[in-house]
Amino acid sequence: MNEDLERTLEHASQTEFEKLKEMVSEHFQIEEALIEHDVPTFYLKQPQETKQPFLRLLKKLEPIGLIAFLRKSGGRLVLKIFQKPPTKPSNILINWILFFVTIGTTFITGYMLSGSLANIGGAIDPILGGTMFTAAIMSVLGVHEMGHKLTANKEGIEATPPYFIPGPPPILGGGIGTFGAVIVQKSLPSNKDALFDVGVSGPIVGFIIATIVTAIGLTMSVPAQPVKDAVELPAPLIMILIGELLGYFKLIPRPAFGQTLYLHPVGFAGWVGMVVTMLNLLPAAMLDGGHVARSLVGDKVRAILTAVSIFLLVISDFWLMALFVLFLSLQRHPGPLDDVSSLSNGRKLLAVVLVAIFVLAFPLF
Repeated sequence: MNEDLERTLEHASQTEFEKLKEMVSEHFQIEEALIEHDVPTFYLKQPQETKQPFLRLLKKLEPIGLIAFLRKSGGRLVLKIFQKPPTKPSNILINWILFFVTIGTTFITGYMLSGSLANIGGAIDPILGGTMFTAAIMSVLGVHEMGHKLTANKEGIEATPPYFIPGPPPILGGGIGTFGAVIVQKSLPSNKDALFDVGVSGPIVGFIIATIVTAIGLTMSVPAQPVKDAVELPAPLIMILIGELLGYFKLIPRPAFGQTLYLHPVGFAGWVGMVVTMLNLLPAAMLDGGHVARSLVGDKVRAILTAVSIFLLVISDFWLMALFVLFLSLQRHPGPLDDVSSLSNGRKLLAVVLVAIFVLAFPLF
């Protein structure tokens, strides 16, 4: 009886494999087909176009709960098919709780910043200042993450809504009320193009919003005599350029001799947005820049870029971020499902724009 059952199961398994083989052969030229370690495996002939055929195959596999991986191993193209892993549904209540808590901690931060500005002669109501800071910083962080989320949706990648991460306000350890925001991807991008798009979408839209917020904040900033123990922020190049442009049109107050410009809370939110953009664009680990690097270059170059990123963070006094990147770099980037097809030329050109944004957003110490 057991032998009959085994033969029946083996026959069913072989029948399913033949169906998969037929499905794969509709999109690819197969050199060899076999089952390795219970995994349907197909070695593909070379050369042949893989990007679009792989996308079409994924669409065929999705209704039957399967997923494919395309890799190059030992000079051969290898396509493996697996059961699609189940994804746990998100508890949206957690997102909302973190959102409202972060509103509270950022409001306290903006309230305190406004009080400090009022002490040096700035005519600002702390409640209004706290509200404006909260709106500004939440907009910068939220737009950044929604850029990722909307792109993930467009590419068919399962991802959570943004999780805002509350942090201590200045009264509790000198924080800024938030540690940023993140989305969690629950599935892999289809190819390097999709991986690149998800990586760049957040920094680009976040940089645009941070630039607008910075410009608004500079127009409301206050020139005053230097105050003892006041923190001098290193200005990103884009902030300096915006200041010069607004100053030329007399849209911001010019500090007199011996004075300095104290940022309005909205201007500080813009500065934070610039720094967040710069940090995310570092070509390391699972950062946005790490996704871009994963789609552009090989493992050896990425290892060098990660080391350079950590070194740059250390010499710029971003010690905690350096340790965070070092920790993230210990985990191997999974890459896209199709890790063979190359990145499109248009996206390679867009990578130059990302380098420019990184330079513009980098604080000049």
